This record gives sequence, structure tokens and C-alpha cells, in this order.
Amino acid sequence: MKTYSHLSAMLVFGLLLAACSDRPPATPGSAQLESLGVLARQGGQASAVDQLQAWAERGSSIAQRELALTYEDKAASGKDAAFWLNKAARGGDKEAAFILAGAYYNGKLGLGKDPAAAAQWYGKAAAQDDERAALMLSRMAKYGEGMPQDLKQSVSWLQQASANGSAQAMFLLSNAYAAGDGVPQDPALARSWLEKSAQGDFPPALQSLALAMDAGSPDAEKNPERSYHLLKEATEERRMHWDKAQ
Repeated sequence: MKTYSHLSAMLVFGLLLAACSDRPPATPGSAQLESLGVLARQGGQASAVDQLQAWAERGSSIAQRELALTYEDKAASGKDAAFWLNKAARGGDKEAAFILAGAYYNGKLGLGKDPAAAAQWYGKAAAQDDERAALMLSRMAKYGEGMPQDLKQSVSWLQQASANGSAQAMFLLSNAYAAGDGVPQDPALARSWLEKSAQGDFPPALQSLALAMDAGSPDAEKNPERSYHLLKEATEERRMHWDKAQ
């Protein structure tokens, strides 16, 4: 704790010193601004909030996002959070675009539920290769939320999310190929994406692969030993990571 407090004090002091200099201050890097955000939210340091506010007003999209996240934690500051998220997202910050989309999707931060606006901002984030945004767009296209229902488009978003590393998208893409939803039915591709999702430690994929190997099928050799280890791995992954993330 002493080390954390010492480093946080040095960070804030350095940024305050730069702000008070006669020379135009150089914009801090993303790591510095995100550290300020941690200090503002978890450390409760007013000086960190002031510095984020100063850099946000100077046009730093990262500072705007971090300031928005600081306000997001305060029940009475939802509108301020939405304001700064909007500024950051319009400035090209994909994390801000993703969070703003979620606020519209769930009706938070004083914003009414607006699936069309959510889709717009998820699209901005997905255009910057955010796999979470592409996964949400796939869901919205599948069920016609904020856009016309379109299974082919839904699969296209799954393919993008999978290409960017989303194990959950890989699992859903496997299901799409297995069922022929939005794509021609293809058991070989379904199995391939299931294996890739399992390699990404996605518990439902590990479980599905385990069941296939326990029973045996034309697409999966019978392998009770590997099935046992896959089920054990799925349980451990769900307990350590996935349940907390959902």
C-alpha cells in the first residue's frame, strides 16, 4: 500500500507540475491517464479528478473516457458520465464507444433505452476491431434489435469477432455452422470453430467438445479421457474467470 500511495502521489504531482508550467503541457500518455482514472475511482483522489477534468477539457479522448468512468460510479453524475463518454466516443475512443453503446442498450446513465443508437455506437467500436462490439452486433442482428433481423449479417459479425479472438463468438459461430443458421450447414467448420473456442477456454465449448468425445460421433472420436479433462477444465475456467465476467 505504501508503494501504491507513493507512486500515485508522484504521478499526480508530475501532472500537476506540468499543468502549472509556462510551457504548453504535453498530453500524458494513455497509461498515465488511465492510472489517473484508477486513482480517481479507487483512490478517491480529488486532485486526480481535477487533472482528468483539465485534460478532458483540452480534448483528450482518453481523459474524457476516464472522467466519464469516474462519474459513472456516482449515482448523481450519470448525465456527466454520458456527456464525457459521448465526447470521447466522437473523438475516436473505441472503449468509450463500446461503453456508450451499452448505456443506450441498457438504458443507463440517464439515457433511455435506444437499440438503434446502441447499434450505431457498437458499430463505431467494431470498426476498430473491438470483438465485444461485434459480438453484440451479431446478437442484435439475430434478434432484430435496433436493426432489421438478418441471420447472414449476424454470422458476419460473429466471423469478425472470432477473427479478433473472441472465444464466445467462435462457439456461437460453431453453432451457426452446425445448425445452418445464416450459413450453409457445415459440420467440419462447426467442429473446427468448436475446437478453436475450446482452445480459448470458453466453458460451453469445452463442455460441448467433452460431451462429443464422451459419446463419439462421425465428427469426434470417442475419447473418455480427454472428455474428463475437458469437463474439469471447463469447471475451473467458469469458476475462475467466466462467471465473474458474465
